[in-house]
This record gives sequence, structure tokens and C-alpha cells, in this order.
Amino acid sequence: MPLPSLTHLIVMKEIPLYSLVIFPTQEQIELVKSYKQLLKSHIPKGYGSANAKAHITIIQFKTHLEFMLYINQIREFCKSVKSQKVIFNSWGKFEYAGAFFISPDAVSKVYLDSLIVSINEYLGFKIDTKNVNAHMSIGRKLYGKDMKIAEELFGNIQVNLKFNCDTLQVRKFNNQTKQYSDIIEKISFGK
Repeated sequence: MPLPSLTHLIVMKEIPLYSLVIFPTQEQIELVKSYKQLLKSHIPKGYGSANAKAHITIIQFKTHLEFMLYINQIREFCKSVKSQKVIFNSWGKFEYAGAFFISPDAVSKVYLDSLIVSINEYLGFKIDTKNVNAHMSIGRKLYGKDMKIAEELFGNIQVNLKFNCDTLQVRKFNNQTKQYSDIIEKISFGK
């Protein structure tokens, strides 16, 4: 029996996705998890991001090969990034996209949006700066009454997350858990 071709193996094997993110502190991750559980209790059919760990997405890679082509450049880029304290202190939404989230304050937004734009440009990717908007998702795919539920639930809750943004973490999509649950690398800023 002949061996399968390389092309055949690539098609058969599911290629993992990678996501480059910033995490808040573990205590804040737990707090955001409680927010998501509260929303989940009011939207029993579920919604996007309900089980995702609190994070700020910086960039994603569709394939293992794509990720491997850029990881060394990412490490080099991070050597030039200065860490900064960031604050997430208000609720926000993208009505058109069905996203409800925690927003950074103005200074943190400039820092984080600049980080997203800079790494994309450093890697040679085209990016529409008008669409860059750093945030920490509470829920996605919330439309109509589900968005109203989120706004009503969190409207009177004060949010104030402060942490030192000093590391990017690489998450690998785990096909068994159907989550980005595997942290494969932590890349510190300025080192």
C-alpha cells in the first residue's frame, strides 16, 4: 500500500490556530469569569465567549506554518516594547458585531491599540487602524434582547481592572476542549 502524499496528510490533519494575547491578573481572570457566568445564567442558550478566559487579543495565526514563520519576529518585537500599567474601567459594546466588553481608559486604549498596530506593521501585515479597538470580551453573538440583558445586568456594576501589561502569551487552540486552553509561550516585554 503506497504512503499518502504530503498534500493528503495536510488536508487530513487539522492545523491548530494560535492567538497572541495579553492576560490580566489571575484574580481579574476569575472576576471576569464570574461576570460571564452571571450573563450565562440569564442567557441559558449560551453565547460566544461564554467560556473564554479573560484576555485582550493582539493577533491570530491561522496555521502552524504561519505561526512558525513569525514567532521569532514576535520575540524580537517584544524586546522593544515598554511595559505599562493598563486600566479597564468601563463597559462597551459593538452593537453591529454583537459584542459586549470591558473597555480600557483613554491612556490604556492608546497604548494597547498602538501595540496592536505596531506588531502588525512590524510583521508586515496590512491593518485598518480604524478597526483596532482593544477590549476584554464578556460576550459575543449577543443581538437584540440578549444585548439588552447584558447592558441591564452590568449597567450598575462598577468595573476597575488594573494590571501591568508586560507580557504577550501565545495560546494554541485545543481541539479536544474547543478552546484556546494551551499556553505554549510567554514573551516578556523589554527582554
